[in-house]
Amino acid sequence: MTKKNYKVQQILVGNVKMDTQTFFHTNGDVNIFPCGWVDELVTSGGCRRPKGRMTIEEDGTSHFHAYRSCTGSRYRMLYETSNGEVKCTRRMLLVTLRLPLGIGRIKMIEALVKQVGEIVNYIKSLKENIAWV
Repeated sequence: MTKKNYKVQQILVGNVKMDTQTFFHTNGDVNIFPCGWVDELVTSGGCRRPKGRMTIEEDGTSHFHAYRSCTGSRYRMLYETSNGEVKCTRRMLLVTLRLPLGIGRIKMIEALVKQVGEIVNYIKSLKENIAWV
């Protein structure tokens, strides 16, 4: 895996203030259009797709907070099985198992029992006072 080494990813041209028309749809979509008299450029060309979290208040006041980019994964891989993995964050231990549907019920049960046993043995092998992150 290659790490990209960016200083700061600049998504927009700069701080832009513009008059907009905003449409809130019942399915959660939000469309924002600049008003006709606005002739500001927001990007330096082309479309941008920032990732983040949008909060919409009861009165329609909305905030979009972009996720930090190029900071690495929030998960630290601890252990892998053939169909699963054990990862941790600062606060949680995540155990994930993925099984293909086409292998049949008996093979699914066998794979689950085997891999859950492997994961339990891995966790047992850890020291009691492990620093997870």
